[in-house]
Parts: sequence; structure tokens; C-alpha cells
Amino acid sequence: MKHIGWLLFVLYSSNALSAGDVEIPLLAETAHLQGAISRVLELDKNGQSTLRNDLCNQLELSDVQVVTDGDKLSLDMALTATTGAHVLGVCRGPKPWQGRLALKLTPQVTASGLGIEFVPDSILLSRPDNSPGLLSKPVKIIADALVLPRMKSVKIDLAGSLSSIDELIEQLLVPDGEPSLVERTHITRIQTEDTGVRAWLAFQVRPPEPVEQAPEPVFDASELAQWQTLEDELDGFLTTIIMLLAQSTNSHALRLELLAVLLDARHAIAEALTIDDPEYDPVRELFLTTWERLRPLMGELEGLETPGLEVDFRLAAFMAGGDALRALDALGPEYGLEITRDGLRRLARLLLAESAPPSFTPLPLEVDPAFRDLFGFNSEDEPEFTSAALKAQIFGSFGRVGSWLLPVAHADSIPPAEALKGLVPQPGNLDNYLELVASLLEEQASAWLDKNGNTPDSVAERLDPLVRATAWKESCWRHFAGSSSPPEVLRSAGGAVGMMQINGRVWRKVYDLDRLVDEVDYNVNAGIDILTHYMVDYAIRRGEHEQPGGDDNLVKATYAAYNGGPGHLSRYRRDDTPAQLQAIDKAFWNHYSTIKANQWPDISSCYTQ
Repeated sequence: MKHIGWLLFVLYSSNALSAGDVEIPLLAETAHLQGAISRVLELDKNGQSTLRNDLCNQLELSDVQVVTDGDKLSLDMALTATTGAHVLGVCRGPKPWQGRLALKLTPQVTASGLGIEFVPDSILLSRPDNSPGLLSKPVKIIADALVLPRMKSVKIDLAGSLSSIDELIEQLLVPDGEPSLVERTHITRIQTEDTGVRAWLAFQVRPPEPVEQAPEPVFDASELAQWQTLEDELDGFLTTIIMLLAQSTNSHALRLELLAVLLDARHAIAEALTIDDPEYDPVRELFLTTWERLRPLMGELEGLETPGLEVDFRLAAFMAGGDALRALDALGPEYGLEITRDGLRRLARLLLAESAPPSFTPLPLEVDPAFRDLFGFNSEDEPEFTSAALKAQIFGSFGRVGSWLLPVAHADSIPPAEALKGLVPQPGNLDNYLELVASLLEEQASAWLDKNGNTPDSVAERLDPLVRATAWKESCWRHFAGSSSPPEVLRSAGGAVGMMQINGRVWRKVYDLDRLVDEVDYNVNAGIDILTHYMVDYAIRRGEHEQPGGDDNLVKATYAAYNGGPGHLSRYRRDDTPAQLQAIDKAFWNHYSTIKANQWPDISSCYTQ
């Protein structure tokens, strides 16, 4: 096989063989070897195939099993063999032979030094009673002719992928004229183990001559802007790649896991932009961390039907390229490797080919219906709950969730969202302001539940206090702040805006970034959308309510993800959670418990009168 789409590269830390040699272990998992063997045996989706010498001699194969056995691969399958001769236009022969076929495959390095081939031993046949049977000899002749040649074509050839990633790692400070990866790489040894066949790939690198270097000066304003552009490029790269991977599978669960990787990366990028340390290198760390999570999902994708992507070679080359960056990065900074915009573009072209954009910056900011559909934010359900449109419906439906603090006088007056436009809480208007916000949060939570009638009870009964507590913890129920005219929308250091503190960098393509700023009800509804997404698609799906604490865990997990991204989902129950995050989660839970008991939150925690 020329491609290695079924090969999972599991790279561990690099091992230096000598001053200029680096060795990396690669693992071809048994499941993927079985997939390769299934393809050469032409098995259909039911795991069956028919191989023919002619119309009268054929083998029917099924139940193919591949395991490691000592230093070999053991191949075993069910076999029905038909033997005979073509006489007067009719196949004549004995009754078909039924039993099992077994053979051993010995892995060895190919002559090129860049591949692994599997040398088959002779075939063994057995009947259900372990007897050879009268027809075992002619059956064996047919099996030797039809099965063994196919086994000889099962190969792992690394040359193609090494050629594809040669340009990708040219940042390795390899001097001009140095041999390519293909020319300076070889497999040193192989061994079988329970999980598959492991090979050690060694390649030569030349560290730069040690020189005394003066400390790097701090970035000036222009260099800082370029650094932020690189982070934008990383965001655009990840968004493009993850969308392509998600489009290639019909697995909703896998799409959600891909989205979680993207959201966590975006949270990390937003946080990195707040770090006032010009010598801090977040992009490298972000790439490596994201790759660690994305890599196994791509391995899972290889085993699925992929209606939107030819994954056999391009995905394999992309994975090998990313693995190469990770492995070479582990060699240490003395090799001069860095993750650059050009490097990201080269890596993307391994998967996107000619459709790779010349730049991933700037990433489009507008709402993308295709993105919303792909990850379950249906485009027709984009938050459009405006107070004016829903006034009659909402004021007739209070009581299902609880209508505490709703002043009756508002029923015949301006809707809360309209009244809150440009309104900044001040000592003189605080009581009325908080009542308006309480009304707005109530109406929007109730409207969301009305629109989503199949919401699980565990979500419905907790949504109203969850929304209120989240808004209180995130913004103290403020959308605007300051005393300027007009007032400015509340913004965090990381770029989160408005009452629900939604970060446009994290949620670009899902929500209208201008409306998040300009419309408090749109901001609130986007927050509700995100909260329910995290609760249903992550907290419930991953079984947080099955942990000690029961259904209340859904609230704790949902807020943790809302605050830090999907990767924070279980931080509320982990012992290794940093104290700062524990304090945030504790404060939120106190707000939630108070609000759920139909009481006001602690006003003095945000306001003094």
C-alpha cells in the first residue's frame, strides 16, 4: 500500500541515539492493521468477501481476526471453499469445504529502510472438529493462490509522508544542501506488542553551533501586533481544519468533541492576548496542547465512513506533519524550531491541498449558518428573542419557571430590554434597574424553554436560576458601565462583552458580534444558548450528573465550561483545580443556591448604596 491512512503515529518523547540522530517510536495499532488486511481481502461492510480463481474455484471469507502472537501477526478467518472443474458448461465438484484459515505474518523492514512489510508463512486449515478433512489439500492450493499474494501487498511505506512533511520542518535550521528527510531517515528496529507493531524511526539532525546570544529585546508595538496576528492565524487555521474534519463525519458526538477542541483553543488564545509579557510564547504552547487533543480525534475519524473527505492519504500526511512538529519541538529550543504562520499554512496544505487559503487572517467574524448547523446551533434558532416580539407571550407564561421579583407594573409598560438600553446602574436607579434585569432574564429563559419544548427536565428546572446566577457572577447584571455619554458596553480584559460576558473571539461564526454589544436581549439569549449547549451536549452527554452530587453537578459543570471552555467541565470536582478557579466556582454556586431559593443575590457583593 502506498498510503498510510490506517497508520496511527503514536509519538512519545524523542530519544537521542547520538549527537546527530533522533529516534521516535511509531505504533501501527492492531485495529488499523486489521483494516488494511480487510481491504486487501476485499471484505465488504459486513466483513465478508468472495475471492475467485475461476467460476468453479472460490473462497468465501468472513470473521477476520488479527492479533499479535509473539513476534508475528496472527491472522485467522472463517472459510468456505468451493473446488471443482468446468465440465460441459457446469461446475462439478464435491460439497464446499468449511472451516478456518490461519496464517502468521512476520513484520520486517523493507529494503528501502522506510517501510514495514509482512511476510506470510504457509496457510493452515482446520475443520470445526480440528480435522483436516479430505479436501484440505486442494483448498490449501487455492488459498495459497488467492490469499498469500494479497498479504504480500500489506505494507507501511513512510516515504510518501516523509516527502510531504519535508518542507514543513525546514525551520529545523538544516543548512542548504543537507539531504531531505527521506534521504536521512530509516527504521532502526521493529517489534510486536499487544497493541500492534512498533517501529523506531531514526533521522539525522544537525544542531546549530553553540553561540553566545545576547538577551532578546522586548517586543515593540509593531512586533506585538504581529504576534497577535499569529494568534489570529492559529485561530483561523484551527477553525478551517476542524470544520473540514467535522464535515467529513456524520458522528454528532465526534463533531462535538472537535468543537470542544476549537472552543478551548479560542479560550486559550483570548487569555493569551491578556498576558502582558512580550517574552511569553503562547502560540507554540497552544499548538502543542491543541494537537494533543485533536490528534486522537483524527485517529478516530480514520476508522469512520467519511462522506466529505478523502482521508486515506491527505489526512495521514496532515497527521504525520503535525506529529513531526510536535516531535521536533521536543528536541529543544537549540534546534530553532518555531510555529510560524508559514508553518501553519504548509501544514494546512497537507490536508486542504490547493484549497488552502493564502492566509487565515483575518478570520471572518460574521455569523456562519453552515458552522451553526454543523455543530448543532441551527441557523433558524439563532437568538432572535426580542422583548417587543415576545412581550405578550412571555408575560402570560411566568410561573412555570418562577416569577420572583417581576414588578406587575412592567406588564403595561416598556419591555425590559428597551428600558435597559444605555442604562447604567447608579445608586439612584439601582432598585428599578435590578428589577428590569430580573424581568429580562426571566422572560428570556422562559422564552428559550417555550421554543425548545423537548428540553430535559433536569435542564428546564435549573435554567432560570442558572441564567440569573451566571449573569450575576459574570457582570453583576450589568451590560453597560461608566458615566460617559453614550455609556460603554462592559468589557473584560480578555474581550468578553455585555451582561453574559460573551467573548466574540471564542464565539465568532456563531453569534453576531455587533449585536452582542448593542442589544442586551441578544446578548442574554446568546448566553442562554451557550449554557444549554454546554449542559446538554457536554455535561449530560459525558455523565457529570452520574458523579457524586447528582443533577446539581450539571449546573456546576455547565458554569465551569461557560467560564473557561469545555476543557473545564469537570474542574469543579477535581482536586488539582487551581485555587483561583475553585474560588470562582464557589462564588457562582453560592449565587445559584441563593437565587434558586427565590432570594436576591448579595447586592453588596457588586453594589453599595
